Amino acid sequence: MDRDNWISAFLMLWLLICVGSSPLSVVVHASSRVGLPAVLPCSVASHLESDRKPHIQWQTISGSVFERMGQEQFQGEAYRDRVDVPEELLVRGNCSLFLQDVRFSDAGIYESYLVVGESSIKKRIFIQSVYLAVIDHKDIKSVQTGAELILDLHTHQAEQVIFQNNNETDWTVLWEKDAVIKKKGYLEKRDKKLILSNVAARSAGTYKVLDSEGLALSTVKVTVTEPVLPKETETLQIQSALGKATMSMPPLRLITLFLTLNVMLQMN
Repeated sequence: MDRDNWISAFLMLWLLICVGSSPLSVVVHASSRVGLPAVLPCSVASHLESDRKPHIQWQTISGSVFERMGQEQFQGEAYRDRVDVPEELLVRGNCSLFLQDVRFSDAGIYESYLVVGESSIKKRIFIQSVYLAVIDHKDIKSVQTGAELILDLHTHQAEQVIFQNNNETDWTVLWEKDAVIKKKGYLEKRDKKLILSNVAARSAGTYKVLDSEGLALSTVKVTVTEPVLPKETETLQIQSALGKATMSMPPLRLITLFLTLNVMLQMN
């Protein structure tokens, strides 16, 4: 084997050893729909020291996510007010990361570490790698003509709602955050939902809720049906139709019908 082949073989062996011994070689998978909470599992019960407060760190490749030692904590800028390892759980060995209002940008690999030792000679013990997948919402709705269509925003990340009719290729903006749109056929916000009143056949199609990056937080396919008449209403309509048919009979047929009924009554 020549020198170049020896170098290639050595580099390949080194890569395999590094990957095999890397914390990322065993990854726990977690998933959450965008806008909902996520829990990234972690346990340090076997490493806890009874006389010390646990010092836990969570990080991604791009930087620090969260750090806690007792009541002291640090939150990464991208996770401000959305992330925590509750102290009451941590002292019992549960170092799981609780992440609120999950965003698409949160997807990726997270690593947890336990920091041990004195301030001058501290070291980190790797605990767990967790891969977080973030999924959009998908739904199918059937709405009757004249009723209300209710769309969930799921999260304050929602910036816009667009609509595509089943028979068209263009998308129409039906709602924008902080914008005032008061036109027929547009959406009205109520709490964390959007309402389309008086649904018509033209309301059938696809509705997408988008974030500030134009990514679909949710996709809803809507069909519109005609309301089903109650049986009593159907009976009244049939009776009404029969009544109209009787009124429209010529006089001779009415006389014949009367005589026939009279004969049948006498026979009984």
